Amino acid sequence: MAYGFGLVRLGLLALRFPLVASVLVLVVTLAAGLGLPRLGFSGANVDILRDGSREIADYDTLLQTFRNFNNDAVVLIRADNLATVDGFETYRDLHFEFQFDDRVQSVLSLFSLVQYSAEQGGWHSAVPARFDSDEEVAAFLDAIAREIPNSQSLLGRGHDSAVIVVYAKPEAVTDAAVRETMAHLQSVASQFEGEGITITIAGQPAIRSGLITDIIGDLVRLLPLALIFCAIIAWLIFRSIPAMAITAVAPLGSVVWLLGGMGLAGVEVSFLTNVLPVLLTVVVFADALHLFIKWERLAREGGDPVAAIGEAIETVGPACIVSALTTAVALFSLTLSRNYGLIELGIIGGLAVLASLVAVMVALPLVIHWAVRAGYRPRQRGASRLAVAAAPAIRLLSMPRAVAAAGLLLCVVGGIAHFNIGSRFQLVDYLSSSSAVAVSEGFIDARYPGSTPLFVILERDMSRPLLDGANIERFDSALEAVAQVFPASSFYSLADFRSEIEKGGGEISEEALDSLPDYMTSRFISPARDKVLITIFASANLSANEMQVKLKELDRALDARGIAAQATVTGFPVLSAIVAPRLMDRLRLSLVASIGLSILLIAFAARSWRHGLACLLPNLLPILTVELVLWIAGIPLNMTVAVSLTVAFGLAVNDSIHLLNQYILDERRAEPAAAMQSALVSVLPAMASTTLILSGGLAIMLASSLPAIALFSGVMMLTLVFALVFDVLQLPALILLLSGERAKLTVSEPA
Repeated sequence: MAYGFGLVRLGLLALRFPLVASVLVLVVTLAAGLGLPRLGFSGANVDILRDGSREIADYDTLLQTFRNFNNDAVVLIRADNLATVDGFETYRDLHFEFQFDDRVQSVLSLFSLVQYSAEQGGWHSAVPARFDSDEEVAAFLDAIAREIPNSQSLLGRGHDSAVIVVYAKPEAVTDAAVRETMAHLQSVASQFEGEGITITIAGQPAIRSGLITDIIGDLVRLLPLALIFCAIIAWLIFRSIPAMAITAVAPLGSVVWLLGGMGLAGVEVSFLTNVLPVLLTVVVFADALHLFIKWERLAREGGDPVAAIGEAIETVGPACIVSALTTAVALFSLTLSRNYGLIELGIIGGLAVLASLVAVMVALPLVIHWAVRAGYRPRQRGASRLAVAAAPAIRLLSMPRAVAAAGLLLCVVGGIAHFNIGSRFQLVDYLSSSSAVAVSEGFIDARYPGSTPLFVILERDMSRPLLDGANIERFDSALEAVAQVFPASSFYSLADFRSEIEKGGGEISEEALDSLPDYMTSRFISPARDKVLITIFASANLSANEMQVKLKELDRALDARGIAAQATVTGFPVLSAIVAPRLMDRLRLSLVASIGLSILLIAFAARSWRHGLACLLPNLLPILTVELVLWIAGIPLNMTVAVSLTVAFGLAVNDSIHLLNQYILDERRAEPAAAMQSALVSVLPAMASTTLILSGGLAIMLASSLPAIALFSGVMMLTLVFALVFDVLQLPALILLLSGERAKLTVSEPA
């Protein structure tokens, strides 16, 4: 295949100077190893949606103008006796414990609520200093829910739970400090737990802390397991400890280069790039198997194991190189998403796959070379026993038209699924379903007005005072628009304080606002007093389509009142309902680009547009078939699924490349039909072995504590299994059909 674009010479050059090449590989590996202790981890989650869009800019304006709501940790107290003196006082004590914590900037709970009294000279606490009976507590909780509607965002229905919003200091919730801070806050909270009282922490800092913990746990636990599992599969294939050890060197070195390189470059491992170490392990293991199996066969048949190394590089090397290039193309295509997190994943993953070429084409041949010098010889048939599986594919060579028709029909059905499968993006999808954070988020969403804040930023007329009648009228119009779409108990704003002042016999004034603490005013008015904020609590369980409907209703309501130009609607619901679906569309574009570029690359390498076209259907079918399965199962297309399909295509096409490469080699010595039969018998053992390795290694990730990683693994495995089936049953017949060899398909099955 175009001699691997000349890169085959790397392996041949290394074999000419094995000692020098070995020293260079060891030096690079040791240098990368120095970066491993410097490896950092990121819990960024909202940032993965960053794409430079107006919606992201609006969200940044919110965080910069008012406060960074991403620093809000939500402490959930579930207590059977909350509506009693003892239970309520526990709630009060916990509030003040957090308020005076040196890692906390401010605290918001029922005890932060204030009421206005002209007789008492201004604001005072809405909560009495003490209660004498349980009946008083219950009566107070009923009254405050009526008198201050937004208190329902702090007090659960049924008075069996309450929340405290803890705004942590920015330095306490950086990626380096957030896990320690969340552990500290949970430790403080645990001191107040008792019979019938449980306290857990949710919110953005807790989500980020949980992600970092799971990322580190997966890396420490799953990566070694993937290496061990792949090695066990290699032993089952070869029944040889030395063969297993030799094929494990390339993937192990590639992972050290990847993680060490990230550490040296200061690039943190995120929950997106967390898939790369295991993915790289199985990808490199697969290519190493192709090269090793070819060498094993040549050494056994030719008798000169040293010469067989170079011959294996020359025959299988080009296919390994084109396979790596198509996998890199699939990863690089993620940059078309214009999403910062996926661009990072695509670039790092693509470069890692390209670097792994050195491991396969240089490091592996060197290890084989030194093993042979030490006396190692392949002593059995190894993976060649799997050649018997070629029989069904060989029988189908006599009916290429029927094979093509069946493939096209399945392609049409899969295409229907492709255009009808839904999409969604929710942060809870990226948390362990059993984690305390996920459970708390679900509880808050079910028992409170909602757990996901949506914001309306309203600009004031700067030519008039803040509380001028025209500005108040504009603000009231915005509230009417919000109330038209969301229930009154689900949002709060400056109007709640105006209402409290008026109930207390006063009138709203800038002096009255100035008398409130910053931690409260920053939630509804900007420091420059040029913008006011309406905070709406929405359900996290709304689908993207459902939220889009509500956002459109709100836009229409604002526009009908003539204030759409002065109002900006933002928040995570906007990102998940608008930015995330747009990201899914771009990922579909990335997949199409990956398919197109990979097929062009194959056609160029094979120097035949027919061969490239023959590879299209067998590699498109696995993607469409998996989407059909997901559609039938009711699993929506999220970012994890879209990325896994793109990357899976880059891996799935590898079997096509190796089969096509062997067919081109055999066609020089035999008629096309016989050449295809020979190619199937020769390459199918490696194809089956690599699929076992890939699926086995990816199966380890099913045990990930991150649901997104487990889903990524499941989709990848399913795609690879379908890829093997279609490459074996579809590709050979299509190659011969497009080559015009229909009349010469008299073939025999392998012995």
